[in-house]
Amino acid sequence: MNVFRLELKNTWKNTLRWAIALSGITFTILAFFPSMQTESMKELTGAKMEGLDPALMEVMGLSELVDFTVITNFFGYVLQYITLAIMMLVTQLAVNSLVKEETDGTIEFLYSKSVSRSTILLQKTLANVFSFLSILVVLCIITVMGYLFYGDYNFAESIKEVVVFYSSILFVGLVFMALGVLLSTLLKSSKGSSGIVIAIVFGTFILGVMGVVIDDLSLLSYFSPMDWIKTQKLMTEGIKMEEWLVGILTILICYISAREVYKRKDLHS
Repeated sequence: MNVFRLELKNTWKNTLRWAIALSGITFTILAFFPSMQTESMKELTGAKMEGLDPALMEVMGLSELVDFTVITNFFGYVLQYITLAIMMLVTQLAVNSLVKEETDGTIEFLYSKSVSRSTILLQKTLANVFSFLSILVVLCIITVMGYLFYGDYNFAESIKEVVVFYSSILFVGLVFMALGVLLSTLLKSSKGSSGIVIAIVFGTFILGVMGVVIDDLSLLSYFSPMDWIKTQKLMTEGIKMEEWLVGILTILICYISAREVYKRKDLHS
């Protein structure tokens, strides 16, 4: 039985809705960029930023005054918050992938087929990764179009910039997805899973904030995936080796643990 295809069939409408919504938001934000280049907007933005506390600026992903008349700075800053929504989506997909089958009683259908639990886990995870990639590809296309329409980048420059943004989002998304898969094997019901997803995404985000604000807790930033891809940091130094290591280990540990837990789990229809 092709669990991968079945999972895509069950989730494609939700994936399409999210792709359309995020694309609309992304293009609308990029369409607003030309107004940032007016003199009045430059003065207003500069005055507002100069009045902010340096610690608050770091929390917002701005370690220094930023020129928002540069499309990279403008869109990259807003993209940080769009990314929060994307992380909520991929984590929710992963959490629901296994436990929702039990909650809805549809797990009986899978049990009736000659397919192992490891295969169910693998193919459902791959289907979620495919859905995630599909959304990112659509966002890449929309963002490149926005860069060409409203910025002063050529096609090659736009592609290069967009790939940096969305490849980093892909990596962080896979980390959150791995956490979601593990939770899906541990939970007994999908009811209340949305609250858990919010706690995971915003909890790790708050860890990053604490790491920035409190010097003695700076190590917490390594456990905040959203902190790894703040625009200014990403465009200057990229994702650090330590962050790559934490992320890859998290993915491997969560997936291996999820497989072992799921193989031994007492499942109820």
